[in-house]
Amino acid sequence: MENYPVDIVYLWCDSSDDVWRTKKNAELRKLGKATDNDSTGDCRFIDNDELKYSLRSLEKYAPWINNIFIVTDSQVPKWLDTTNPKIKIIDHKEILPESVLPLFNSIAIETALHRIPGLSEHFLYANDDMFFGKSVDKSFFFNQEGLPIFRFSKRRIINKTYRHVYGHTILEMYKLIKEKFGKSFSYFPHHNIDAYRKSDIEKCYKDFESEFERTAKQKFREKHCIQRSIFGYYSVACGCASPKIVNNFAANISDLIHKKSQDSMMFVLKKNKLSQIRKNKPYLFCLNDSSKTNNEDRTAMKEFLEKEFPQQSKFEINQGKDVQIDVCYHKEFDIVQSDAAHPVHVGAELSEVELGIDKDNTGDNISDKNPYYCELTALYHLWKNSNASFKGLMHYRRLLDLNSGNIRWYNKFPSNIVDVLGLNKQKVNVLMQNYDIILPMKRVIQQAPSAYEYYRKRHYISDMDRTLEIIKEKSPQIYDTAVDVLKNSNELYLYNIFISSKEFLDNYAEWLFDILGTLETEIQPEVLNRDTFQQRVYGFLSERLFTVYVEYCKKQGFKYLEVPTVYCETRLKRYNVFMFRTQIYKVLTKFGIRRPHWKEQYGV
Repeated sequence: MENYPVDIVYLWCDSSDDVWRTKKNAELRKLGKATDNDSTGDCRFIDNDELKYSLRSLEKYAPWINNIFIVTDSQVPKWLDTTNPKIKIIDHKEILPESVLPLFNSIAIETALHRIPGLSEHFLYANDDMFFGKSVDKSFFFNQEGLPIFRFSKRRIINKTYRHVYGHTILEMYKLIKEKFGKSFSYFPHHNIDAYRKSDIEKCYKDFESEFERTAKQKFREKHCIQRSIFGYYSVACGCASPKIVNNFAANISDLIHKKSQDSMMFVLKKNKLSQIRKNKPYLFCLNDSSKTNNEDRTAMKEFLEKEFPQQSKFEINQGKDVQIDVCYHKEFDIVQSDAAHPVHVGAELSEVELGIDKDNTGDNISDKNPYYCELTALYHLWKNSNASFKGLMHYRRLLDLNSGNIRWYNKFPSNIVDVLGLNKQKVNVLMQNYDIILPMKRVIQQAPSAYEYYRKRHYISDMDRTLEIIKEKSPQIYDTAVDVLKNSNELYLYNIFISSKEFLDNYAEWLFDILGTLETEIQPEVLNRDTFQQRVYGFLSERLFTVYVEYCKKQGFKYLEVPTVYCETRLKRYNVFMFRTQIYKVLTKFGIRRPHWKEQYGV
């Protein structure tokens, strides 16, 4: 690798910042511009933590990069560790005349990057939605003579009227260079991480100084702005850069023959495009937010990036909120444990078994009620004794798959099951930025027309009837939802497993244990005379009540995510039966012969 430093420059802004939005909207009003067009709409400024993941990709695949310059308008990402010696925050006023500020035109800002104090001669430029997808070195961006390799897409420039600002400005840059040198490279740039030399930009700037100064005065993108692609066209025309066309037919065939990944890929950000990146494994990729992108696409992108780059980089402040997901055990079993998954021995007060994990009989607890309350003794303990920002409950044989994989049954959990399922603090923190609660996929009860009738088949319906009466007395605002869920639906969130904010869990637990406690005072003498299965009445009821409470919260605007449940069946014969049954159900469901067990996907 050549012995010269290479820096990287990013532009970044936080469009949710009230101060920044006030400045932007004030300038729009002055100009009489709309707020939702191609130049000024939110898609041009929205922050979805792309920069965080781009830096993670840099640390993973291009750790040789020297300094990281982040150009902003008096803003700093909240998660960014500015004490890291590689990080340099550059305010707009350091590279642009005060007379043109505030500026919301990324095209204009990009043309002033060569003024960044301390920027190395060789540098890369990236938007925050551009990522390294595989390991690269300097030779990927600069040739043996240290000249930039300027990448072009397979899309040819045609002398026509381009509707969008981007296409129009590219054509204009192509024409400017052709007029000056008598030649130009007739392809669009690849729109991804680019390589430059500062001295080449300074030469270009001098040759087109009036055009650059005019661009700097444009508050928002305009068709007559000087676009940074001019630096690439200029450098190629004067022999200061090597052109390379990426992802055309010849390049793709060559990559296929030599079993190489694609060089550079760019997509308009849509949910259905993300799988192509994982399939093609390009060296560089860009997920370009646009007017066609919606919030569902942005959420999918964030989940995709978290899966691709799960490790926090050294450029981040360790700001994740505490997570405690109690995984309930009552007997010997392989322990599932991580910085989020916390194994706990339920019913420990009555148990003579020592599992070597934390117990539910410490602090404020109802551990001795485990034969009747089941895993709710862990829920109660979590409610009363944990201050974690995000809390949850799972079982030793039933776990939530936060990565939404395809495996539903295990005969034995692998040693890395927490990684397979994404059961870690970082993953939970990312998901809970967008949701109030994470739920198991909703189960469709096949055996009865309603949850109420299904309960009648398996348990004492008088317990359910009295529970509904208690809800009507104590929580009349929830009563109609309870009737609707239990008597007019056959869909339930089973198993008492979920992850939520502390606020949700605490409020739910207070509501739940008040209702069950009232019921217990009335029916417990009779419950003691039942068999051990039917004595678990409060656990059985709570599965139904959890669905009631969740559905009520949905009506209040709570945001939720449903993920698959993964099971472990250690008895091989039963495991094989479940696997065989699952395959049969898939086929029957596909042909509409059988309704799926699960609300959104096939299940077991």
